[in-house]
Amino acid sequence: MIKKIIRENIGYLIAIFVLLVISIFVKYSLKDQIIDLDNKIITFFQTYLLNDNNTNLMKIITEFGSMVAFLFVLIICFIFIKNKNIPCMMSLNLIWAYVIHKFFKNIIMRPRPVISLITKPKSYSFPSGHAACSIAFYGFIVYLICSNVKNFFVKWITIFIFSMLVIFISISRIYLNVHYFTDVIVGLILGLICLLMFINIYRKNIKE
Repeated sequence: MIKKIIRENIGYLIAIFVLLVISIFVKYSLKDQIIDLDNKIITFFQTYLLNDNNTNLMKIITEFGSMVAFLFVLIICFIFIKNKNIPCMMSLNLIWAYVIHKFFKNIIMRPRPVISLITKPKSYSFPSGHAACSIAFYGFIVYLICSNVKNFFVKWITIFIFSMLVIFISISRIYLNVHYFTDVIVGLILGLICLLMFINIYRKNIKE
């Protein structure tokens, strides 16, 4: 079973490995360029977007990408969805994205921005766990809804709402200065790869 899953998803595993190699290369070879880019983005946020109303809004939005929010959704799903395989798969998908992004963090070991607008997490900065786990978790919900709902309008509303949620969660991490721009971008890419791999596993080995 495990060998079959690895064989069917070798492309995604290679993509994760390549992303890690690129991240290590950039860390040691293009560090100054990345820092310059990240600082420009931070300056833009602080100059044009920073105010009390936006800060309060971003503090709320960022919580939708926290483990508390994910667990709340999972509990609701376990309670109200009759087919318990669905929330189980949602949980495994989240665990997969969480473990992989933590692996990246402990390899790259990038410190977080010095000053943040909320309590700064103790973990490393790169890549953004909120971005990676949000696109994996909410993306899988989108897949489940779109694969089980025939209504075209409902599908596109679902895609739009959850896409905007993931985007604003990612923006909130930069705005609140707990992550750099490049942390978030790579987090989204990594989370997307994890999502596509898990959907592939679900479709070929689990979905009835």
